[in-house]
Amino acid sequence: MKDHRLPKIALYGEIRSGHRYRGAPNKRYKDCLKKTFAACNIDHQNWSEYAADRSAWRLISSNGVTLFEETRRDTIKDKRSRRKARAASAVSPEPAFSCRLCSRACRSRIGLFSHERSCRQRGHSLPS
Repeated sequence: MKDHRLPKIALYGEIRSGHRYRGAPNKRYKDCLKKTFAACNIDHQNWSEYAADRSAWRLISSNGVTLFEETRRDTIKDKRSRRKARAASAVSPEPAFSCRLCSRACRSRIGLFSHERSCRQRGHSLPS
């Protein structure tokens, strides 16, 4: 294919927008395709032959995207379950401070200070 053809420019030209690491070369559209194909388990060496046969390409790309989505969802579910298990296993500390005005339990000293100030504003007084 000649150099002035749009498909060749798109595949081999550098991408103007996007992210690249400092000192790294500019990415090409082809590099982004290679990364996407790897995520979808599509052989990046032979993708152009697959794309020449439309029915085969549709099947391969559909299967690849389905597999990618399943993997992504499983990863998210696993990550969420680990986060929830970690939160459930964390033991909440017993309240160590109680309000002198209304006997409400507070977990921290600063929380107790703030609560007692609001109790005084509401008109609570120290028990006699």
